[in-house]
Amino acid sequence: MPSNASSPLPRASNRSAVLSALLSGAEMDRQQLIAGTGLSRATVFRIVDDLMADDLVREGGRRLREGPGRQSTSVGFNGRSALVCGIDLGGTNCRVVIADALGRALIRSRDATPRDTTAEELAAWVAGRVGDLVAEHGDGVPLHTVTIGLPGVVTGDGGTVVNSHNLGQIKGTEFIQTVSRLVGVPTVVGNDSNLALLGELQYGALPDRDTAVLLAMGTGLGTAVSLGGQVLVGRTGLLGEFGRLPLPGRPQRLRDLLSGADLVAYARSKGVEVPRAQALFLEPERYRELLGEVHDALTHLVTIVALAYEPATVVLTGGFSESFESGQLSAISEEVAGTVGVRSVVKRSDLGDAAGLLGAMASSLGRLYDSLGVSADHMAAIEVDRGLVVERLAACPTTSTKHRAQQAESSGR
Repeated sequence: MPSNASSPLPRASNRSAVLSALLSGAEMDRQQLIAGTGLSRATVFRIVDDLMADDLVREGGRRLREGPGRQSTSVGFNGRSALVCGIDLGGTNCRVVIADALGRALIRSRDATPRDTTAEELAAWVAGRVGDLVAEHGDGVPLHTVTIGLPGVVTGDGGTVVNSHNLGQIKGTEFIQTVSRLVGVPTVVGNDSNLALLGELQYGALPDRDTAVLLAMGTGLGTAVSLGGQVLVGRTGLLGEFGRLPLPGRPQRLRDLLSGADLVAYARSKGVEVPRAQALFLEPERYRELLGEVHDALTHLVTIVALAYEPATVVLTGGFSESFESGQLSAISEEVAGTVGVRSVVKRSDLGDAAGLLGAMASSLGRLYDSLGVSADHMAAIEVDRGLVVERLAACPTTSTKHRAQQAESSGR
């Protein structure tokens, strides 16, 4: 009977352990890998040699002492072995990031979403933006996976958009099928709120194992929930779609008061003309009555999620959420605790509107690491430098189709 040591499963697990240690982005010598993984010297040396042969690991420039008179070169994961892409496709703007295999952003873009298009035209536009960014800034490194966060209800298998309040043409399967075909690499599609919560869990300040609820308050209103560090995804995609619920004793729904586009429409129906929802918060005395309705709606929504999930934290993200001061959110937390006995910290996102983009990137990285043979347990144990990832995204160059057009016009003069 063959030894377990030579069977495929332990060998794959050993490779997974070494990869997960190196995917932190830190350079290590082989002795550190031996100590960190608990594997034998021979096993670690063999795996590192195999990974170097596949160009997944490269020798570093740092020399470390292993013992008296001995020197060893460190090794590190080759971040340029593959590229990943994250897309946050909103009802107002579309943001794209191209990152290396360690999640270090190389280039990002921000463009107005072309709303007056068909599903096929929008898919072609998105695929074109990805292709342009990779061609211009990828230095020939292959793109591995794309993840797209959509502003709508997406089925659990990611194959169908059931509904989209702010981007109706993506409903159905045509947009997803077309963009996947045109991008030409594995493409993952998910609800934008779920991906924003994934971004918070991976790179924000949310404790991994606490129950958390994210309220995405942008052009629309979305909700996402995580239990034990895992984002919940329902079969039909309707899980957490609380924006559809009517306000008590009123015809309006929660999203009519808690999303940017619908709040502007509601304000106009009451004779209040504002260019955007955030303008209401700039003149609190003038719009006291309307802001009171917004406060009551948010309190009602937090009460619902408090009873449904007993979250330790309710985090608000999206452009509209930035209008709420911390004092207002603390007051809502106290009011909910007094009403239903569930105390949750209600706070704005530390990542701001970058959460969705970071979550889409994290999803693509997860698919890449899975393809390399990194197990789910080892993937969860990767010690990512969260601050560095967020800083790299903030600092990386940003482009747009408008900027590219201006450059082309200048070069043609």
